[in-house]
Amino acid sequence: MRLWEHYGRQPRFRELACPPSAISSGPYQRRFQSWMNALEQFVAYANAQDARIPIPVETASGHRTGRDPSLRLRFGVMKRDNFCCRACGASPALQPGLTLHVDHVKAWSVGGETVEENLQTLCEACNQGKSNVL
Repeated sequence: MRLWEHYGRQPRFRELACPPSAISSGPYQRRFQSWMNALEQFVAYANAQDARIPIPVETASGHRTGRDPSLRLRFGVMKRDNFCCRACGASPALQPGLTLHVDHVKAWSVGGETVEENLQTLCEACNQGKSNVL
């Protein structure tokens, strides 16, 4: 609401990084999956007759979890996989400069959830060779 009043119009995504915004874009993306969904939910909330009634957030994708795993979940997955690539076995301990990624086994774009059972540790080369094919 503060941004709408400050600018006198609908705030733009890039304006979330500047004062008077107290909240960056990350929480909006985690909660609503996109800036447009956040704006739609805000308008519905502002237009509601009784602002005390919470408006349920419905995601268009039908996912129960967001796309990006939390830092705690990332660390848990890497620890489970012994900080090694599941595909080729590469490890930053043996190859300095190697980058590990936490990736979905079943792609998020085809309905895979961001839960420990559906995540794996891959090196950058193996992860880039993948696609959203099952």
